[in-house]
Amino acid sequence: MKQRCLWFAALLVLVALPVHAQFGADTQDGEKFDASALQQLAERGNADAQFELGVRYLGGEGFTKDEKKAAEWLQKAADQHNLAAMNALGTLHEEGVGLPKDEKKAFEWYEKAAKYGFPLAQQNLAECYESGKGVEKNPAEAMKWLERAAHQEFAPSQALYAWKLERGSGVEKNTPEAAKWYLKAAQNGLIRAMTHLAYMYYTGTGVPLDYRRAEAWYRRAARSEDPWARNDLAWFLSVCPDETFHDGPGAVEYARSAVDKMQKQDYQVVDTLAAALARDGKFGEAVQLQTKALVMFGEDKNKEYTDEDRSKLEKELGERLTKYKEQRAWTEKHPKPEPNAKPLVEDRILQEEIVPRRKPKTSPKRDEEDGSGRKPVV
Repeated sequence: MKQRCLWFAALLVLVALPVHAQFGADTQDGEKFDASALQQLAERGNADAQFELGVRYLGGEGFTKDEKKAAEWLQKAADQHNLAAMNALGTLHEEGVGLPKDEKKAFEWYEKAAKYGFPLAQQNLAECYESGKGVEKNPAEAMKWLERAAHQEFAPSQALYAWKLERGSGVEKNTPEAAKWYLKAAQNGLIRAMTHLAYMYYTGTGVPLDYRRAEAWYRRAARSEDPWARNDLAWFLSVCPDETFHDGPGAVEYARSAVDKMQKQDYQVVDTLAAALARDGKFGEAVQLQTKALVMFGEDKNKEYTDEDRSKLEKELGERLTKYKEQRAWTEKHPKPEPNAKPLVEDRILQEEIVPRRKPKTSPKRDEEDGSGRKPVV
């Protein structure tokens, strides 16, 4: 649930830009934010200013953090039909931030904003129907509202809709349709959608297997400096089943960048860095880091892993450690792509993204294939 609060910052940019610009507030040209001007405009009844003021009180940006004042200003904006404020009030009630925790009221605010077409509220309303928060569970109604948000070009909803189609969660499984929605979200700039689409190309899921397109999408995502996107590209360059895509030095660069940018270390990024170092021929460092990854995995308390998942992952981590001790890099097995998959004609990534041209390697010794593939982080 905490993730929803992060949307306030995005909404501030999307909804309050005309007001924001009047004060030179934290603008790109470096002008100082004028808190007094915003306060005065809000007090004169400008709904967008009231919304922005509420958001700033909520986050302590330009004002002393005050959740109750935040709720008061968001209420004023919502009373004037500001849809972002309506949605925000829903989240405050859902979380019990600045307002009493009340899932029924949260649902009511989401529903009001959703019926007027606010896509984030539509997604939040879908989640209420899915989880039964403030309303009786209704999976069909949940998918209806999520699809509405997705059709409004709202990238997070497009990606979530794709994820459900990919897995058959609340809807009939349809991987080709999932790929189409991941593409829409990726074209709208969502990093996680880019890496998921890349993984679908990498495995031939819903689309024809295509390592060039996979790399192109991984590279576009990695340009954002998102650590997980950089980790995914490093993994691809290290272990791709097609050896012509291997790039040890490049993989090490991206893997180290992911480790450096990660606020909290994760066994997966350490595992990736070890694979990159092995691909670059630095087996001593690879062994040290893979040993560390195994220890970190043992300490990982992720409750989403089943006992079967844990056993499988621990086995794979150990197998990679054995390879590195033998001074051999890890290469994943060629996947078994889904049959009769059709290309995404709207995907122009190869016309837009520069992907290094590579020649087949001349070495007579080819790494044997090992693993079966690692899914991107959701």
